[in-house]
Amino acid sequence: MPVLTLSLVKDPSVPVEVEAVIPDKIAGLSLNEVSKMPVWVGNRRLKLGDLFQVEGEPASRPEELKVVFKGYTNRLWRVGEKMSSGEVEVLGGVGPYAGRKMKGGKLIVRGPAGLCLGAKMSDGVIEVFGSADDRVGGAYRGELPPKGMKGGTIIIHGDAGAEVGLGMKGGTIIVDGSCDIMPGLEMKGGTILVKGSCAGKAGARMTGGRVIIVGRLPTILPSFYVDEVRPSIKVAGEKVEGPLLVFVGDAVASEKCGGRLMVNLKNNPHLKKYEDLIAGKVEAEL
Repeated sequence: MPVLTLSLVKDPSVPVEVEAVIPDKIAGLSLNEVSKMPVWVGNRRLKLGDLFQVEGEPASRPEELKVVFKGYTNRLWRVGEKMSSGEVEVLGGVGPYAGRKMKGGKLIVRGPAGLCLGAKMSDGVIEVFGSADDRVGGAYRGELPPKGMKGGTIIIHGDAGAEVGLGMKGGTIIVDGSCDIMPGLEMKGGTILVKGSCAGKAGARMTGGRVIIVGRLPTILPSFYVDEVRPSIKVAGEKVEGPLLVFVGDAVASEKCGGRLMVNLKNNPHLKKYEDLIAGKVEAEL
C-alpha cells in the first residue's frame, strides 16, 4: 500500500484542522498538489505544505492509500473526518472530532484521542492505542434529540470519558479500560462493551441497544428492571464470560424498556440481591 507521510515539524500552538486530508480527496494527486491543499490553522487559512513536510507516494485510488501523520499530532483536529476508504494512521495523540462522520476505511491513533471520537460515524473502524475523552461515538453536546453513531466499530485500548455512545443508533464500541459516567446515554441501538469499571448511571434514558459492564458498577438506576442471568455473551466475535445480570430499561425513557444493561455479577457482589429477586420470581411462578 502506498504511504503518504505528513510531518508537522513545528508546534503551531493552535489547532490545525485537517478534515480534507483523507485518502478520498488525496488519491490521484501529485505531491505538489497535496502540498497546496488548504488547511485552517487557528483562524488562518494556509497551504498544507506551509506546515507539513510532505513525503511519500500518492495512490491513484483511495482504497490503496495510507496517510500517516507525525510530529505535533495533538494539535490536529478532525483527523479522518468523512473518510470512506483507505487508511489514516496518527503516530501520537489527536484533538477533538477524529473520525467524525466516517463512512468507511480505518483510522488508527497511537496515543490519546480528544472529544467526540467517531461522532456520528456510519461505517469503518477506529482503533485508539490510548484513552479517549468524552462522547466517544456520540452526538454533539446540546444536540436534541442526540444522534450518535449509526455503524462501524470503535476500539479503545485504554479508558474512555463520560457519555460513551451518546444517542448511539448502531455499531460497536469496545473500551478495554474503564469509563466515566453515563455510557449509553439516550442510546437507541448498537453495543457498548466496557471491560473495566464504570463510574455510574450506565444506560440512562436508553431505549435500545446493549451496554455491557465487565468491571464494577456502583449502582443500577431505579428505572431498570432485572430480567435474567446469562452465562456469557458474544460481542464482535469475542466471548464475554459471566454470569451476567441482565436489566431492561430505561423505563423513564420508554415503557417498552427496549434497552439491555448487562453487568458481570462476579465483579459486583453488591448486586447479588437482584439475582435473588430472579430466583424468587421463578419460585413464585412454580
